[in-house]
Amino acid sequence: MAEFIEVRTTIEGHEQAAELAHTILLAELATSIDIAEVPAAEAGVSWQLTLITPRERAAALEAHITANGGAVDAQPVLHDIDTYPDWLTEDTDRP
Repeated sequence: MAEFIEVRTTIEGHEQAAELAHTILLAELATSIDIAEVPAAEAGVSWQLTLITPRERAAALEAHITANGGAVDAQPVLHDIDTYPDWLTEDTDRP
């Protein structure tokens, strides 16, 4: 079983996305938050939050997001998030 869960949600409005991210951090429900601008279904822009949370906190995080009007897509993190990326560990001829 995966130790970490990746949770994604899309929020309309920059202020709402920032407020949700802020409350998640204050509640210590996620270890990492990435916020990216994405096209909205209607004219405008939405914000996608991608969060990494320990498996033990995933249910609380999902409940927090849905209580604030967001839909949740959660997937286990199946790769080692603490390893270096391939391009950093490859041997090269460069110094």
